[in-house]
Amino acid sequence: MKLPNPRRMYERTRWVRSDGKPSFRTSIRGREPELRSLLVSELPVASPQTPLLRCVEEMHRLRFRAAVVVKAGELFGILAFHDIADYLGGGERHKIVAERYGGNVYKALSIPVQELASRDIVYADITDTLGEVLESMVASGFGVIPVLGPEGRLAGAVTEGSVVRFYSGRVGRRPASDLMTRNVIAAGEGSSLRDVLRLMVSTGVRRVPLITDDRRLRGVVTWRGVLEFVGSHGIFSVSRSGGIDEALEIEALRLVDRDVIVVEPTTPLESLLKVMFERDLDYALVAEGGVLQGILTERDVMFAVVGP
Repeated sequence: MKLPNPRRMYERTRWVRSDGKPSFRTSIRGREPELRSLLVSELPVASPQTPLLRCVEEMHRLRFRAAVVVKAGELFGILAFHDIADYLGGGERHKIVAERYGGNVYKALSIPVQELASRDIVYADITDTLGEVLESMVASGFGVIPVLGPEGRLAGAVTEGSVVRFYSGRVGRRPASDLMTRNVIAAGEGSSLRDVLRLMVSTGVRRVPLITDDRRLRGVVTWRGVLEFVGSHGIFSVSRSGGIDEALEIEALRLVDRDVIVVEPTTPLESLLKVMFERDLDYALVAEGGVLQGILTERDVMFAVVGP
């Protein structure tokens, strides 16, 4: 079952009309590109029996936050980052690690992805319109929509990032402060990895800034950092006894991004987006006088370029 995402539930209320459907620009609907123009073709694909570790290795290699699970050539499910975070220590499914595997990290990471993947699949057909895909994104909360081609075979996926890149010429010079999310979900600088995973799962975010008591930034733990920690086998080096609790109690500061974009509130979106593309990052922080003011993600930009 797909995990509930509180942040996405909030976004849905922001972007739907009174009839319950998302509102997008008339210009977008009038001249929609074929989905082929927005497809990401190189994405992680796993079988239901693929061990979780192998799947995370591939997600880390491709820098992709979800994996598509395919059985006998047909779409079977989606394994998203939050499914992994929930299982590793952020939510209710961590009980599986404790009860079935005795907290052993090696055994826990051998679990078949079919046990964690969501079967509540939201997908599109290659002949669907972009408007239909965007409506699915808002209604479901998924930022990755698999696209099926002829005979129901996987053709790729449309992502928030691929939509932003296609429409990046529309962003203009609006300041970052106009689009940023102001209620930033952050954690204290002394937080553990367990603390951050729980925060990610309970609030539905994929990026958690670590801040001091006076809201000064120390770093950002993101979905990429967590996937790298597991996918590059760093989790084993800190679990010397083989127990996952050792890994969960490390300082979250050890996993922060080494490359963080921090801009002033007045920074034009077009120049910010250029830097995000150059560094292959899907978010930026907005600060003033060294104090965190907001966060701007691909999803914020996507709504800015295709919204009303």
